[in-house]
Amino acid sequence: MVFGKRKSREQAPLVEAVGWEDVRRITIGRTERSVPFAKPQLGRLAVRVPRRTKDVSTYAPCAYFRTDHPSHPLVEPVLYEDEAAQRVLCAVDDPVDVGDEIHRIVRDGEGQAVGTLRRIPPAKKLVHHTWRVDQPGRPEIAGRSPWSLRHNTARGLAMRGLVSTLDLVLELAADGDTPANQGRALEWHCEDDLVMTSKGLPQHDSSLDISIKVGWLDRRLAFAVAMVPDFPDA
Repeated sequence: MVFGKRKSREQAPLVEAVGWEDVRRITIGRTERSVPFAKPQLGRLAVRVPRRTKDVSTYAPCAYFRTDHPSHPLVEPVLYEDEAAQRVLCAVDDPVDVGDEIHRIVRDGEGQAVGTLRRIPPAKKLVHHTWRVDQPGRPEIAGRSPWSLRHNTARGLAMRGLVSTLDLVLELAADGDTPANQGRALEWHCEDDLVMTSKGLPQHDSSLDISIKVGWLDRRLAFAVAMVPDFPDA
């Protein structure tokens, strides 16, 4: 027999789904609800909207994947409006080489293009590639690391390398092993506007975090960013 708070947690209903059109923050995962010192309550693999009230964190689904396999977003980047996976919300085409760039078109449930993700090769050996998002009717959205935006100079790049090395040494000293790649932080700008921020990897349950800062962004493009791996050859 189970009593008190433990019983109420185990019998808690699944978190109700929310509309996808106006979400401001998303993650990918199966976690529905989590509380301190207890196993999280799990549901379908979905794009989720995280919220926190007192000591309870909830992750309301707003779009679903076809299966619950953790790596599914990388294998089949398709989202559905319903949990039964009958109505396609959006899908990302396979990558296509266009000059030095890699393009992936994002399509709605009827197959119409709603935008394009573009992976741009780095201009210098010491920096990562960059991303662009094209939304019809808007200037391009550029995704770069916050550090590169503020310190894109020779001295800044050298300092960034030094800081990264020190961070790695500290992590190795603390963990005794090579730290897992948790992805990188990006800021996505459209001219002078900060459109969204992103951090983490899509295949890690609830570790990816995308925060949308403007109302005009087509949320399906943010979902596409969440489903496409930052380093596809890794």
